[in-house]
Amino acid sequence: MLKLQRYFIGSFPVFILLILFSGPVFSEETLMKSDVSDEILKEELIETETETETETEKKDKDPEDAELVTVGNAFINIYRGPGRGYPIFYVAEYGEKIWLLKRRTDWVKVLTARNKSGWVKVDDLREIYGENGEIVRVPLPDFSDVDDGYFYLGLSYGDFAGANSLGVSLSYQFTTNLSAELRATQAVGSYSDSQVYQVAMVHQPFPHWKVSPYFVLGAGVNITSPNATIVATEDRQDTTMLAGLGLRTYLSRRFAIRAEYTNHYLLTTQENNQEIVEWKLGFDVYL
Repeated sequence: MLKLQRYFIGSFPVFILLILFSGPVFSEETLMKSDVSDEILKEELIETETETETETEKKDKDPEDAELVTVGNAFINIYRGPGRGYPIFYVAEYGEKIWLLKRRTDWVKVLTARNKSGWVKVDDLREIYGENGEIVRVPLPDFSDVDDGYFYLGLSYGDFAGANSLGVSLSYQFTTNLSAELRATQAVGSYSDSQVYQVAMVHQPFPHWKVSPYFVLGAGVNITSPNATIVATEDRQDTTMLAGLGLRTYLSRRFAIRAEYTNHYLLTTQENNQEIVEWKLGFDVYL
């Protein structure tokens, strides 16, 4: 019994020393755990702030004057340029958001949320939705921006009463429906050549149609030069009146093709006046 008491009494200081030395160890571990927790919280705060800044930057970088829509199709092919000949470099999937930037004829330039910019055909944008879920319609080109105040230059080739004809014209569009033209035509035939100089008014009742009809009324002079190797006569100059109708189709905002039928009525000094029918096909370039 005395031995057991001596053992406990002798061991007591050792236990005290162990407690004293182990105390700081536990405190250091606790502090280390606390420091790690603080670092994790700091990292989470930094990540949250970074995400907030990124979202703010994205909002700041949203294109101005552009309509934000959501893709409703299964997918939309985005081309590098406004044409089928350009490669497809990105595919916008269902539910993806895109911005409509601008339109060129029947192509629309878009920007995706992933900062991919390219061109989409108007026909591929039939199922897109606005920010409130409403369906958005991208109108097909009606060339309504070909309006008044334009000069345009025309070139045509056709048949002038059996002779080959080449014509040029310079026009000014006063309004969307009315324009004035200066016309010059050179016709080369087997028996005679003709030079026709005319001033005409062109009325286009439906200018915003893709294929638009028009009517022509005008007057001028027709100079006929007989072929001297066949008929020995002098040149003849006659006043001419014209009336015609045609069709114009716009290929772009600045380029149009037209076909025209014109009836020229020559007021000659002979007993009977002469009537000449002209068919021609040409194009107009808006300056």
